Amino acid sequence: MAWQTILVPHDFSTSANHAAAIARDEAKLHGSTIVLLHVIELPYQLGPDAVIVPTETGAPISVKQYALDSAENHLLDIADRLAKDGVTATGAVVIGSPVEEIVRAIDHHKADLVVMGTHGRTGIRHLVAGSVAERVVRASKVPVLTIRHPE
Repeated sequence: MAWQTILVPHDFSTSANHAAAIARDEAKLHGSTIVLLHVIELPYQLGPDAVIVPTETGAPISVKQYALDSAENHLLDIADRLAKDGVTATGAVVIGSPVEEIVRAIDHHKADLVVMGTHGRTGIRHLVAGSVAERVVRASKVPVLTIRHPE
């Protein structure tokens, strides 16, 4: 089976970078495109109109816009690096619940495969934090390849 579109949820962790590298190799092998997805989960304590003043600009900006701009720039950098490796990649940033937005993105981008990193939490940390990757595996209509960073 040849994958046409590979969705790579990316939380900017080393696990996600490793998953993106595996997705890059699969994309090169199958002639696929990659969609990099970052889901912003804004803290409920902060309203979407909360304002911060980043030190880089000194200009007030909403927390929501700052998070969107930062994530878009980071994904653009990753997509540029993938392009240098001969893979077409685009970025998408959404706000919401990670599991729900990843599952929604599978349909929206018509992904054939999801490649995502997992942090490999166990015990009480897994119980408290849960596993986004595990819940995506359960909810996805397409194959999900979970990658744990070799530490």
